[in-house]
Amino acid sequence: MLELNALPFLGAATTMARLHSILTNLAEDHGDESASGSAKTVNPILDKFKAEAAAIGARLAVKAVDRLSAALQAPECTLSVKDLTAAIFQIESRFADYLEDVQFFALSEHESAMMGSADTLVAMDGFSVLFPAASFEAEEAAKCIALGRHTAAVFHSMRMLEIGIKALAKRLSIPSPTKSAEKNWKFILDSIRAKVDELYPAGKRLPHSEGAAFEDLLVNLEAVRNPWRNATMHVENIYAPHEALHITRCSTFFMVKLSSLTDEAGCPSGAEQQLLEGGTRA
Repeated sequence: MLELNALPFLGAATTMARLHSILTNLAEDHGDESASGSAKTVNPILDKFKAEAAAIGARLAVKAVDRLSAALQAPECTLSVKDLTAAIFQIESRFADYLEDVQFFALSEHESAMMGSADTLVAMDGFSVLFPAASFEAEEAAKCIALGRHTAAVFHSMRMLEIGIKALAKRLSIPSPTKSAEKNWKFILDSIRAKVDELYPAGKRLPHSEGAAFEDLLVNLEAVRNPWRNATMHVENIYAPHEALHITRCSTFFMVKLSSLTDEAGCPSGAEQQLLEGGTRA
């Protein structure tokens, strides 16, 4: 898929059309005169148009531009104004033929924002460093939402969650769920909750402690499970736009919370070190 910068593209196309209109009128009275004096005016317009045509893959139009540019820059330019007008028409025609064979899709302002980097999407500098693989999935999920592929967005959110849960499992030194039977929400949540209770007994957890942070993380994981609509972490349903957006948001929010406790390898993150220095482990 090609990304089109709309304003330069529109500017180059309209300038080309305006040039064609001017030359058509000029050719009525001066069609047989030499076009050599037009090179300085025409070539910059051709260069801009060529760049935009090349950006969207209009190869035949680009070849036509190259041919006209070479003729205008030749030591002995033999083109007449009428020839130049016809050549511009040929370029426009080839470009129009190409546009008939492709489709353009426009994104709204909100949808365009979904095409950003992971750090921008989660509003956290350094997230992509802590979770490189999960960042890719977050970006893909957001792109799928922008492009209306909502069930695919849930799929990428699931992959992002799996990366996060594996990191959390490593951080807590519990076996990561690998069997299909283990990849269900009850097993995952029960395993994590049991380990958190073992390491940080509920009766001894203090506010702003490491144990409290893990407890808060479990609450966020529960929030991800609720809209999932199936017991396993597989994408087995078709998801509506609002469901996909909600799941993606909950998943990324969980990942941001997780980043304060661990990185993708299961190692304590810098934020957790600060927590331990300023608080307590309980």
